[in-house]
Amino acid sequence: MVPSAKVLSNDIVESSSQEVLKALQLTAGEKVYRLQRLRYVNGDPVAVVTSHLPESIFRGIENQDLNPQSLYYVIEHVYKRKLHWAEEVIGAIAATEQEANVLETEIGAPLLSVKETTFDVNKIAIEYSVSYLRADRYTASVVSVGKK
Repeated sequence: MVPSAKVLSNDIVESSSQEVLKALQLTAGEKVYRLQRLRYVNGDPVAVVTSHLPESIFRGIENQDLNPQSLYYVIEHVYKRKLHWAEEVIGAIAATEQEANVLETEIGAPLLSVKETTFDVNKIAIEYSVSYLRADRYTASVVSVGKK
């Protein structure tokens, strides 16, 4: 399988979403980069991912070419933020017209919904993302590990 991605948008917004503000531990009015990417496997669209990144941490990220390289590679190597863990909430939704168009599927088709907050080694929330994945082209595998 050959993964690839295409940036659909990358802009700075003043976050008003309580969900984004809470996940990134920001206050109202703080700016975030809103990066939307379409993810492919073997040239077929699999997921649309909208990432929110604090502008105060990732200034200038709009100048990075995120089509050929991983966002996490840029976070770790350009911004020197060591990733440590992520919290995910996984559910199911029906594709809206917009999601169906981008993912080349039918309106109402089942999609997996993944809301993820990623933290660095300093326990700082550095990314909040919402992903919609085609259920017919994607499976999730989860490993749970208990504390010793």
